[in-house]
Amino acid sequence: MNTHDSSTRSLNLRLAIILISLAAGAGDFASGLLLVLAPQMALKAMRVPMIQDWVLLQWIGVFVACVGASYLLGLIAWRQTGFPSRLRTVWELTLLFRLAVGTFVVLQIGAAKLPLAWISVSLTDWTWALLQAALLKRGFVR
Repeated sequence: MNTHDSSTRSLNLRLAIILISLAAGAGDFASGLLLVLAPQMALKAMRVPMIQDWVLLQWIGVFVACVGASYLLGLIAWRQTGFPSRLRTVWELTLLFRLAVGTFVVLQIGAAKLPLAWISVSLTDWTWALLQAALLKRGFVR
């Protein structure tokens, strides 16, 4: 591989890391805020039935917003320091969170405690987790 190919690959990897972090971070941050500020609207947008316990739903929204903010803070730290170590930690932790949440939701669907419509949460979390795991394994965030 020549220097140009290596440089292009490095630039593409940086761009992929930035775009994934922005998409996952902004998506979770916005979803979390919506769950806190307008839970009925959030659930309607997710196409899932309303949950009666709004305090619990809003608490979940705070958690989701914080997960989203962590991606964005990791990106800021990378930009300020030039070292992606904080972003790598964010990716490692959110990968764990996403696998746990996705699995929990599927188990609750299987136990008939959540309607099947909630599968979108699991699919979204597992997709991000698999993408992050694959990129971390290849050393994209070093």
